[in-house]
Amino acid sequence: MKKLKAQLSIGIVCCLLGFMITYQFKIINKKQQSLDVKKNNPEIVVEIEQLKKEKKDMESKINELQEKLRQYENETVGRDENTQKLKEELDNTRVILGETDLEGEGIIIYITPRSDFFNMSYETLPINDRDLLYVINELYSNGAEVVSINDIRITGSTGIRNAGNAIRIDNEKISPLKRVTIKAIGNKVALEAAVIFPGNIPSTLTEGCDVKWNTEKNLTIKKTNKIIKYKYAKNVKNK
Repeated sequence: MKKLKAQLSIGIVCCLLGFMITYQFKIINKKQQSLDVKKNNPEIVVEIEQLKKEKKDMESKINELQEKLRQYENETVGRDENTQKLKEELDNTRVILGETDLEGEGIIIYITPRSDFFNMSYETLPINDRDLLYVINELYSNGAEVVSINDIRITGSTGIRNAGNAIRIDNEKISPLKRVTIKAIGNKVALEAAVIFPGNIPSTLTEGCDVKWNTEKNLTIKKTNKIIKYKYAKNVKNK
């Protein structure tokens, strides 16, 4: 009987020691993970800043090359009627692809989340991709010719979707917790009517945000530096 009690006591002590050792391992692992995150954060920040700088440098080089290309085109066109028409078609194509800055009358819409940051969750973010798509669609339906979101030009191949804790527009990310600015060039009276018309601004957006707008006699929408390249689509050959 004494032997059995001794074995039970040893077993209980072993269980307690095992529990304590496991608990200590968990604490050590959590501390290590925390240290790793803190260690990696500065590196990530530096890397992001470096990538931003590289992107800015690349955009400057692209702008320089595009300007040189335009100079060559203007020198080539001359007074020949055919080359002038060809140049006009080329310029129109650039407008459609979003490769030139454009200006004209239109509207600027400001969507500002109300300051209730601590009650926000991912499920109840004040701005989401569907709301932005809905507003843009209404603007296009009322004659908008060119649209941008936070100065990101919207083209026929632009994708807008939620991605983690951000909204991705092509390769750019915008915050659903900060003010979003939508610009649209078109008949300013028609565009304002689109914004005022009941239901054209989703209630899911107005519940968490202040939505205001100004019509403008002249506003500028910047070009996109996105390069459109088709891999699968090809011209149909005449048979």
